[in-house]
Amino acid sequence: MEAVDMHAEAWEGIRNGFETGRLAHAYVIVGSPRGNALHFAESFLKLLFCESAEKPCNECVACRKVEAHKHVDTLWIEPQSKSRQIKADEVRALVHRMTQTSFEGGWKAGIILSAECMNTNSANVLLKTLEEPPPKTILLLVTSSPQALLPTIISRCQKIVLSEGKAGEMDADWEEPLMGILRDLPPMGGLDAARLASRLKGLFDLLKAGIADAVENDLDLGEEALDESKLKVILEARTSSLLKEVQADVFRIMLDWHRDVLMLASNIDSRHLAFSGEQRILEEQAKSHTPASALQAIQVVEGMARRLERNIPDLQVFDEAFRKLAIRS
Repeated sequence: MEAVDMHAEAWEGIRNGFETGRLAHAYVIVGSPRGNALHFAESFLKLLFCESAEKPCNECVACRKVEAHKHVDTLWIEPQSKSRQIKADEVRALVHRMTQTSFEGGWKAGIILSAECMNTNSANVLLKTLEEPPPKTILLLVTSSPQALLPTIISRCQKIVLSEGKAGEMDADWEEPLMGILRDLPPMGGLDAARLASRLKGLFDLLKAGIADAVENDLDLGEEALDESKLKVILEARTSSLLKEVQADVFRIMLDWHRDVLMLASNIDSRHLAFSGEQRILEEQAKSHTPASALQAIQVVEGMARRLERNIPDLQVFDEAFRKLAIRS
């Protein structure tokens, strides 16, 4: 229950709503669709479907099925890798499932990951369900960019903010270094790519050191009484867990930036930009892209995150990725 422990106030509100029968019918969960927001959504669903007296137990069959995204009364949808869109037919299938009888006689839940990737038709299909929700249904819209959702959708949902997705709300320790890297894209060649990779490596080293210091300072007296080897294991485990979440936030910001470039390269309305304050720089970067190459840049960033999870040296990952992003002469 990692996400629950880290966001106790939000979780307490959900638990109270569940116990008093006052849950909203739809929630927008703002955070990382692969990190804290995803874990929170899974914990929410476990609360609904758990078979134990103390909910959620994280051990019963229902909880395990929820965690595997295989519970019969839940339906998950997310953007397809090529189009990066959630299409109307997918949302229509989710809405249809919500109107049917529950297989197990209880709740039904629909979860949309990266909900900001719904196109206009998809959003309009969802709106009809939000206006007249079936009984005992829950819709969870997980997004890192709530500003990209239609205001009419936001107004019909309860909002839970775990972490913000806009540049102005990033942690000050890594805000400017990351924004500086993004502003200097795309690399002008191999040497420029190597310099950007080194800067991103320096940023990640800063994050690792800061998180390790914070975790060590937060250890309570009982833990300090442990022998050195056990204390080291605890320190490394907590540091690794927090680092993964912060890394997910860094890549989420990088993806939001590249999605803005894709929008401008595709001549989509700039009112929906995540980084509207950086529009001039984004427009300049978009000039060096076609919609296809801008989409490829998004896929390169996604690949960076996946490769880091496989414990490939970070400088190697960054250098190879920035070389792929470099302008070809």
